[in-house]
Amino acid sequence: MSPRGRYPTSQAPANARAGQGGRAALVGRGSARARARRSRGGALAACAAALASLLISAPGRADESRAARRAVAARERGFPYTMVEVSSGVMTLPGADVCPVSLAPGACEQGETSVSLGIHNLYRFRDIGFGAGIFWAATLTSDAARGARGLERDHARSYFMLDGLFRYYALRIRSSEWWAGVTVGGVVVNDSWSVEADRNPYSDTAYVGPRAATIGTEGVAAGLAIGGDWAFADNWSVGSHIRYSSWFLPEQRKVSPTGDLASLSERVDMFNIGVLIAYRLAL
Repeated sequence: MSPRGRYPTSQAPANARAGQGGRAALVGRGSARARARRSRGGALAACAAALASLLISAPGRADESRAARRAVAARERGFPYTMVEVSSGVMTLPGADVCPVSLAPGACEQGETSVSLGIHNLYRFRDIGFGAGIFWAATLTSDAARGARGLERDHARSYFMLDGLFRYYALRIRSSEWWAGVTVGGVVVNDSWSVEADRNPYSDTAYVGPRAATIGTEGVAAGLAIGGDWAFADNWSVGSHIRYSSWFLPEQRKVSPTGDLASLSERVDMFNIGVLIAYRLAL
């Protein structure tokens, strides 16, 4: 026995050691039960969070799947639906006399090529589709304009069309459709002349008014188009189109305040080749 009346652990009576072991076992079981309760609590919290997320997202998925089923049914059974179509491609004016400098024969160029972008909204019922949209294009490069060499004048050109369209879907093969149509609308040819100081301002000062001399030539346009699309999903389709349009512009070219002439006049033939993507929504 130790001076304080305690036994060393190795020499303590068996009942004392048993009591210590029992208390240790009880403490261990208590901590184990606490860990089990914490684990069960964490699992229940995770399950509750997952269930809440499922309940919140379930209506959205249900609405999405319902809209997709309605879009498929409308397309296959000929029910009415609307369609938003975005297209991109290349526009060319193969026979146009582009004369941004003067009417001298040597100053004119034959033809023009631009990148194009369009968006249209269509209403579709059975084999008939009609709607309206916009079409925009811009030149790939800028032309040098007349003026003092130190000014470094440049000329840029862009095109804007607002047209209505009518389509007849003549052929359907499984998920693919082919159509032909007509377009009627208006066109604006925008010519802008700028100097180096306009393109690269030397200060942050904001000036009132445009930074370039600009004139717009307005006209009417009418044309034909053919194309096709493939439905790769319930609401989505991709395709391509070829479009021809005849522009009727004023015979007399407009003149800018700086004495520059509008690029185009009279009748101009336009061709556009592009790809498109569309989204359908049943009514």
